[in-house]
Amino acid sequence: MNTKKVHIREQIAQTQRYIEEHLDSNIPLESLAASCGYSALYFHSIFTGIVGEGVKEYQRRLRLQRAANQLLFSETSLIDIALDTGYESQEGFSRAFKKRFNFSPLQFRKLQPNYGSLSGGKLMNTVMPQSAPKISIKTCAPITVAAVRHIGPYSECEVAFSTLCTWARKHGLYGTFRQVIGITHDDPRTTPAEKLRYDACMEIPNDFEVSNEVQKYTISGGRYACCTHKGSYRNIAKTFAAILGSWFPDSGENLTNNPPLEIYLNSPSNTPEDELLTELRIPLR
Repeated sequence: MNTKKVHIREQIAQTQRYIEEHLDSNIPLESLAASCGYSALYFHSIFTGIVGEGVKEYQRRLRLQRAANQLLFSETSLIDIALDTGYESQEGFSRAFKKRFNFSPLQFRKLQPNYGSLSGGKLMNTVMPQSAPKISIKTCAPITVAAVRHIGPYSECEVAFSTLCTWARKHGLYGTFRQVIGITHDDPRTTPAEKLRYDACMEIPNDFEVSNEVQKYTISGGRYACCTHKGSYRNIAKTFAAILGSWFPDSGENLTNNPPLEIYLNSPSNTPEDELLTELRIPLR
């Protein structure tokens, strides 16, 4: 038996049970991650990959399911149910409930006599985890890079790349074959958008000097779990979650706390979005 596989899945199962037992509490993601021995970034993706939804989404779904039971099997008022579910208004609760169950809370309450006939509909739908992409284990050499730090929404990181490319042109590096790399330090599902950290990087010679807005550092070499993501950069997080949720628990591998890498294999300036190729690398112990 793969004890690591059992251990990771049991950790997530225990986390799910803890959330279920503390459904009325807003549990910090960092405390859940620390209890399992992972960084918040990795823990959230492991949880999402195994469970099929993030921690907040899981908690919200369970609260809405509890609300559905209250509507069907109690006479609790709609506003009290809304407050119990974590919404500040009945209107906000009603919108979320209808999105989940296809019925308004009032309509749903009237379904009680025919509740059993709904078992095949959206009411019983669950979120399924993604299947794991094809993974290979590579031993990669250290990479010396010039980097420009972006703080803010990942969708706005083009500014950092523009600064990096301008610098590279000025120093005769642009147009030569250099790896272009993105490093995402935070999970956008759990970190405020204005606090997200992203490094736009370009490989440079080890002895190359940098200054001003560009920083120089070395990305650690070693063992990486690698796969190729095809398509929009916006969907990289889903592939990342699939790796950590579907492949990692069965792999017998251990993660480090170093951030994952995105190696951009072609350019969005001359490549259709659905043809973009990105090698994802997750550092392993």
